[in-house]
Amino acid sequence: MDQSDNTTTLRYASDPDPEQVDSLSSHLNLSPPNCELPLEQRGAEALRLAQEAFTKTGSWVVFYREMLGSDGVVRRLFREPSEMRGFEDSPEFAELQEMIAAMRSQDSSKGDATEPERMITIRLPKSLHDALRIEADEMNLSINKLCISKLLQRIEGRFIPVQQGRRRGRRPGPQGPRKKAVPQPGPNGQVGPTH
Repeated sequence: MDQSDNTTTLRYASDPDPEQVDSLSSHLNLSPPNCELPLEQRGAEALRLAQEAFTKTGSWVVFYREMLGSDGVVRRLFREPSEMRGFEDSPEFAELQEMIAAMRSQDSSKGDATEPERMITIRLPKSLHDALRIEADEMNLSINKLCISKLLQRIEGRFIPVQQGRRRGRRPGPQGPRKKAVPQPGPNGQVGPTH
């Protein structure tokens, strides 16, 4: 038997079947980034490609994926974390952010029309939730849209708390099948509840 038949690719329940993925994901066929440029010229290269992408799509999700996603232009131009942090301080990065904001203002399509969506659940104090609700009301936004806007922004390291102890909570990404508890025999040898 072929080894590949035994392996199952994990995916989220909300993801389309793998056969449908090609029809859902629209790639922009941008010019390839020149990753050989000196570091100080790569911001202009990112902006050039962002302007090209901006003319090819009205979807902020597609624009974000192609430019700032995990395999996007920016990640290919700035491979080291220090290079990425430097780019995030640049005027070119600010222009990319403005493009995303403009596209989000005009884009009425649902994100899952262009790629699957993910959901995160976070625990936060009631006072912070109340502040987000008030801010969303003041800006005439949903809390979801406000939180996405905040997540799209760069956060400075000095505002991030140091993790104490080991990381808690679920790991990101698809989770494997959970192991079912095996019923253990009781004192009389029976398996399952006794009445």
